[in-house]
Amino acid sequence: MTIDNQSAPTIEQLIDVVGNSSVGITVTDRNGAVLLHNKAQSILMSGEADHLGGRILLDGAHGLPKLLAQLDKEGRFENVRVSYRSADGKQDRACGVNAVVAGSGEETRIHWVSRPELGERLPVSSTSTENPTSDAAAWIRAVDEREQPVLAPTKEHESVLREFYEVAPVAIHLIGVNGQVMHANPADVALVEYSSTPSEYVGQHIRKIYEDQGLLDDFLSRWDEDSPIINFRANFVTRDGAPKPVLIFSTAQASGGNVSNTRCFVFNDPEPQRARDAVSAFGWPAA
Repeated sequence: MTIDNQSAPTIEQLIDVVGNSSVGITVTDRNGAVLLHNKAQSILMSGEADHLGGRILLDGAHGLPKLLAQLDKEGRFENVRVSYRSADGKQDRACGVNAVVAGSGEETRIHWVSRPELGERLPVSSTSTENPTSDAAAWIRAVDEREQPVLAPTKEHESVLREFYEVAPVAIHLIGVNGQVMHANPADVALVEYSSTPSEYVGQHIRKIYEDQGLLDDFLSRWDEDSPIINFRANFVTRDGAPKPVLIFSTAQASGGNVSNTRCFVFNDPEPQRARDAVSAFGWPAA
């Protein structure tokens, strides 16, 4: 499936979705030199970086050569557990990383998406005893407060941003205030198995793909609060009705106090056997 530019996000939306997402995003050349990265990635690395060499660890050792070799062989990977090391070598941050290769030769680019390994999640219900200062809450607060890095995406990166959206190794969708799926990238459409009939999903209400309707109603009720969904395990429903265990990282774009759309990043859950998360603001049990 290829995204038609007329139905794809605008360049302004792509700059926001990539730059302000709740997961780390980096685009590098084939050797790991960084072309751009977002705020979340600079937090994962405890600062900015113009190359991933020495900054990404695999099994405690410098992991870039092994990861590049795997990409050279397979073209992509997902849910690989790594750590990002700070420039001074004093801090490591555990993450799950997805990556994919695009282009060829000197035009080769690698698109990396990194989600922080968190012990807790958002949202929680108003009656929950969970810690409001959880690592999930701390994570999204850090992203919100972070300044845009020098290598943040701009209009000059339009072709790279559109390529990222097209080939991203993670599902991305934007939901409007009416609950409609405004845009969904190929990975997102494929995740719920609508690649052959994308119009049955894109343009429809997001309710269509949630197994737990009470959970979705809770999410939608928090719209005016600009409430993030971070490290949240749920089940989507595929086109044929099968449950799809996913891990959601979603925040909203807001301006002047008004929310215009979400920026949702959805991963195949690396632990699909785990119980699904639930919230109970309405007193409804999870499905």
